[in-house]
Amino acid sequence: MAKFAVRVSVLLVLLLVALDESSEYGSNKYCCTRYQQNPVSVKRLKSYTVQDDNCKLRAIIFKTEKNRHICANPEDQWVKITFLS
Repeated sequence: MAKFAVRVSVLLVLLLVALDESSEYGSNKYCCTRYQQNPVSVKRLKSYTVQDDNCKLRAIIFKTEKNRHICANPEDQWVKITFLS
């Protein structure tokens, strides 16, 4: 009976670790898969976030006045100019 309890305990610990790991990667609801090529007017932008490391593509996600999300390459000149404005 003690061996069974140990096995169940180990199984529960492994399950909790697996759930914790998957929730970390599942917490990011949106990952950019490609960049917006055309510059966007600064006047249309409301906010931005930096895409986290859980996504494959490095990106800045701009949110517009109309609540659209625009993925931008942080190395693009227009993106750098936007941060200076």
